[in-house]
Amino acid sequence: MKYILTVTILILSGNLKKTDLGLNLNVGETYSQSYISKNTITQTINGMEQIIKMEITGGMDFQVNENLGDRYSMSASYSSLIMKMNSPMGEMIFSSKSEGADIFSTIMKTIVGKEFLIEMSKNGTISKIESLDSIFDGMFESFPELPEPQKQQLLAQLRQAYGEKAFKGNIEMITAIFPNKEVNVGESWKNSVKLESGMSGFMNNTFTLTDVNSDAIFIEGTSQISTENKDAYIEVNGMPTRYNLTGKMKTSYKLDPQSNWIVEGKIEQEISGDVQIKDNPNLPGGMLIPMVMKNDMTVGQ
Repeated sequence: MKYILTVTILILSGNLKKTDLGLNLNVGETYSQSYISKNTITQTINGMEQIIKMEITGGMDFQVNENLGDRYSMSASYSSLIMKMNSPMGEMIFSSKSEGADIFSTIMKTIVGKEFLIEMSKNGTISKIESLDSIFDGMFESFPELPEPQKQQLLAQLRQAYGEKAFKGNIEMITAIFPNKEVNVGESWKNSVKLESGMSGFMNNTFTLTDVNSDAIFIEGTSQISTENKDAYIEVNGMPTRYNLTGKMKTSYKLDPQSNWIVEGKIEQEISGDVQIKDNPNLPGGMLIPMVMKNDMTVGQ
């Protein structure tokens, strides 16, 4: 009986072996991340339902320059950017790989390949970003005839989508999945990520380590999403706009067992609520737009 009890304790002890889930990257190596994001936006404007479908495909490279102990210094760059949009106005495609001369494809080509510096903590959060604005340098050189007000409007929109605050939230939405401690299979942990791409909001996340083997590590998560201040107005396309949105997200990740870098990932997101445009000279009387956004994203190397 004593022998059986001892064996049982040893087996249970083996099953409770904790796993260190922090990033374990090698200096000098480049770690890539690709994504395909399929979005469906359903909104009602003046009583008419409009459906917009977007597919955004992109890639990023992260070269590790230095191990700083609790974080890594990296050179980051976009490797590709493609956007397909189908709306009541028709279908549009913009791509950094396009041979065409349309302005948005040209801008994407300008952004791709330009390096900027980041520091990524071993828990996947970004603590520092430098020189990100340099990716916007020279993007209008091919369009000298473009009026200066239009250039500034485009630049503001691009910074909102790809600038420092948006970049931090968009990347951490994928990478900030690690606990600050070793965990057992079946154990959960929580964190929060701030989002600032268009609207300001928060994602409150719960992650669980679901399996560990010699080939991969598996993590699943659920998230609650909400706007930061539903009563605050920000300027969007020259008009005061406020967002009142909430949603949820479900995630699953497969990690490399040596580096803990994401090998495969799946994200399912749904957000709903309304967007209110305040009375202004461009839109007298303002407008309230009910909205539902669904996003299915796959992540890979």
